[in-house]
Amino acid sequence: MNIKLMALVVGIAGVTAMSACTKCKVCTKENADEVRICEKDYNNQTAYGLAIDFREADGYNCSEAP
Repeated sequence: MNIKLMALVVGIAGVTAMSACTKCKVCTKENADEVRICEKDYNNQTAYGLAIDFREADGYNCSEAP
C-alpha cells in the first residue's frame, strides 16, 4: 500500500512540475510598465516570438523571466 501511495505522490509531483515549466520573458523599458510575455499565452512559437520582437522594436529590453 505504501509503495502505491508513494508512486501516486511522485506522479502528481512530476505532472505539476512539468506544467509549471513555461517559457516567459520580462520586458522592461525606462518610464514604462514591465511586460511579461509567456509562451503559453500564444497559439504557437511564431506568435510568441513576434510578440517579443514587437516589444523589442518598441524599445523594450526583454530577458528570461526568473
